[in-house]
Amino acid sequence: MKLIFAGAPDTGAAGTTAATGSSGGALIQMLIMLLLFFAMMYFLVILPQRRKEKEFKQMLESLKRGDNVITTGGVVGKIIDIKKDTVKIKSANSTELEIHKAYVAKVLKEKEEAKEETKSEETREEDTNSKE
Repeated sequence: MKLIFAGAPDTGAAGTTAATGSSGGALIQMLIMLLLFFAMMYFLVILPQRRKEKEFKQMLESLKRGDNVITTGGVVGKIIDIKKDTVKIKSANSTELEIHKAYVAKVLKEKEEAKEETKSEETREEDTNSKE
């Protein structure tokens, strides 16, 4: 089976009957190539995007009070209240923000929080060492 696109059929010396016979083969080859292209697009683009959307919806459904989250704007805070479409987070000692659930980018896990704390402690130590 040849999957190489042959191009336009030769309509020169062979006449019109040969041209109509070979155009059917070229049409089938073109349809096969289009089907292969759409199958590749589905498996490489559409399917991974659907999986990502499904994981995002599950993450939003599993939000609970006390979770530390990062918004799409980069604000880090702790969830203090959850409503139907909005989430109220506390980002500093007295700063409370109410954001739409769709703008929660990531829920920080305890391991990630510990890593961030150690990084901030290391930078503090480096700053104090550099001042001395």
